[in-house]
Amino acid sequence: MDFIKPGPNKRVCAFFIDSIIGQVCIGMFSSVIEIDIGWIIWIVSILFKDFLEGQSAGKLLVGIQIIDESNLPVKYPKTILRNIFMIIPIFPIIEYFRILRDEEEGKRIGDDVAKTKVCDLKPQRQDSIFLWISILLAIVVIGIQAAMVIKFFKQHP
Repeated sequence: MDFIKPGPNKRVCAFFIDSIIGQVCIGMFSSVIEIDIGWIIWIVSILFKDFLEGQSAGKLLVGIQIIDESNLPVKYPKTILRNIFMIIPIFPIIEYFRILRDEEEGKRIGDDVAKTKVCDLKPQRQDSIFLWISILLAIVVIGIQAAMVIKFFKQHP
């Protein structure tokens, strides 16, 4: 497999898709189980999201994949190591700016530590299209988070 660096908009779009899926799972589990375990589900969903041959649902839909130094799909222990940094609340923003700064491979800190990189499997899909999809998904994420905050304050007055 030849390495083709994806544009940042594809990566952000995949991140938002995965965020929406994670938040929906948190909402479902929190409503079924009366205990507030949302933060545990959130951590598990971030750590294990890329376990399918280096792809999460978002990466699969966008057409990107995590690969190792040999340009082979990465195995799950490395994806966990790579995603540990995304648990820290401010880190996704730091990682985004790191992706933009690394012009050659678009690596983030998690990629450097795990010795991975993200490959564009469908370079014919223009990165600019994913900017608009990402903006729409960001609005959806904000809406879901606002609904979760409102629900929390209604349950805990």
